[in-house]
Amino acid sequence: MPYAKTDDGVKLYYEEHGRGFPLVLAYGIGGNAGMWEPNIAALSSRYRLVLWEPRGHARSDSPEDPARYTFRRWALDLRDVLNHLRIRKADVGGLSLGGGIATRFTLLYPARVRALLIIDSSSAAGLPLSVENIVMRARSIEVTLKDGMDAMAEFAIASNPNVAGRVKLDPRARDEIYAMYRMLTPIGYANALRALIAMDYITNQLPKIRVPTLLVCGDEDPSLGPMKVIQKKIKGSRLVILSPAGHFANRDQPEAFNRAVLDFLARRR
Repeated sequence: MPYAKTDDGVKLYYEEHGRGFPLVLAYGIGGNAGMWEPNIAALSSRYRLVLWEPRGHARSDSPEDPARYTFRRWALDLRDVLNHLRIRKADVGGLSLGGGIATRFTLLYPARVRALLIIDSSSAAGLPLSVENIVMRARSIEVTLKDGMDAMAEFAIASNPNVAGRVKLDPRARDEIYAMYRMLTPIGYANALRALIAMDYITNQLPKIRVPTLLVCGDEDPSLGPMKVIQKKIKGSRLVILSPAGHFANRDQPEAFNRAVLDFLARRR
């Protein structure tokens, strides 16, 4: 399997599809590159599609020290993946956590970003988490470390509105959710959740982003409110709302998602 190595010695899994200008994407917390499966054929038909897994996720390393997980460190991980692949400039983005990482990368390295894609992402808005969200995430850490990833999948389906929304729209997605969590190590997922709870609040920095920005969100996604905040903060950004779709909009409405992304990127050529 292909790996990039970070400047602090962590191995990061990535995979490449297609040829052309680089399009680099990461999935949401707990996700993996395979969660883009409904989109790979369409996106890689026009772009060099790079799918990568941040530290703590799936096939990437999961350091035991929680101090080695922050949104800034994840943004540096994206930098290290690009450097490994000798990509000077790319379209970057991601879903949820992946969108939060790409947004912070864009703030750190604006010259390396041609366009920014933010999909179903509250963390890209950088707003404080609600008390309910913090409690749910803290309980997720407890379940993960005590009972393992199958128990975490059950808890997520019952208690996480993002995951529950996916299963509501497609009951067959239960197997998908279990498979997703089974790719994780408990310590990696727990530490990723800790970094999410300790998220830096970047809302007031968003107006600094000048690159073309596409926002894609499901109409039933709890992240829709924060995504509308991003639209107001990033001048000229475009918001596409998919329906019916939740937090996993790329899987809930794959054809509409692919069309929105490809139409937007075609204007950047």
